Amino acid sequence: MAVPGSGTLSMLNIAQEALYGTWGSGTITGPISLYDMVNGGNANGSGNSYPTVNTNCLPNPANRNSNELTLVKGAMGTGTPTTLYYNSNIGDASNLTVGDYLYTDSSLTTPASGADFYASFQAGETGNSERHCNTGDDWYFDVGGTADGLIYGDYGCS
Repeated sequence: MAVPGSGTLSMLNIAQEALYGTWGSGTITGPISLYDMVNGGNANGSGNSYPTVNTNCLPNPANRNSNELTLVKGAMGTGTPTTLYYNSNIGDASNLTVGDYLYTDSSLTTPASGADFYASFQAGETGNSERHCNTGDDWYFDVGGTADGLIYGDYGCS
């Protein structure tokens, strides 16, 4: 069953589609979490456990392959450098922008948390595959403090 091309959409109908393959029928226990419907299970508190997404049927769901954003440090360049990951559909790290998501694991299941991440790159690096800014520049950005991994602030390169 596919989502209809007209009419009102609702979380209940979308949940029925995800759980039963129907639209407008089937018992759903609240709450309904879009995260759980997309990722499978009920880790985000859904009343139902949704089936695991069929990763062999792209683009449904979205690509789960990842790229790296390397040498990321904490607020104002403190802490040990780490690597964050993002959906490979974004392309090079230079394409990252507000509204994209960062994760701490390459399978894109654990969103980055905390605020004021700071990405610092070695002056000798070339290309934009793993860095956001020009060679030798640092990128200042914020990741949501609610552990959702959302880039919500981009303060540029310097």
